[in-house]
Amino acid sequence: MIDINIEIKFEKINVMHIHIYDQTTIKEMQDIFSAYYPFLRLQFYKKPHKHFEISPGKERLSEDAIISDVMHAHTDGILEIMPDQRIDAVEDEFLKRFGLSVQILKKEKGEWVQTAGLDSYSLKEVNEFSKNDDDTYVVKDYDAGFEEEIT
Repeated sequence: MIDINIEIKFEKINVMHIHIYDQTTIKEMQDIFSAYYPFLRLQFYKKPHKHFEISPGKERLSEDAIISDVMHAHTDGILEIMPDQRIDAVEDEFLKRFGLSVQILKKEKGEWVQTAGLDSYSLKEVNEFSKNDDDTYVVKDYDAGFEEEIT
């Protein structure tokens, strides 16, 4: 008799779903996205950008804009976004499926900057880069570690 021991490991994957319909506001989509990736942000623009390029600030759409007013293709749907998806793939999906020009921004030294040079990295990776760049987290992490040592 052969004894086989198989170990199955399930990893928790935070899959995000954004329901996009005519009355959705840009702010609602930004809030959902940032709830999953607190160091990243969605920014919407009038025109698409090329890979590894930034979008001009004058093309930025207002957070109060309603999708039916800015969407080129009026298609309701649910966009599924996974942590291992590349930045450029997420931006492309918004454009292909909904006609929405999106740029993902990251927090860098307290400012929101476009991730144009990081298009080939995953959402999870860029969120971690931004988290590690945030001094607030460094201090909190240090304080938490310090408290653990003295108690």
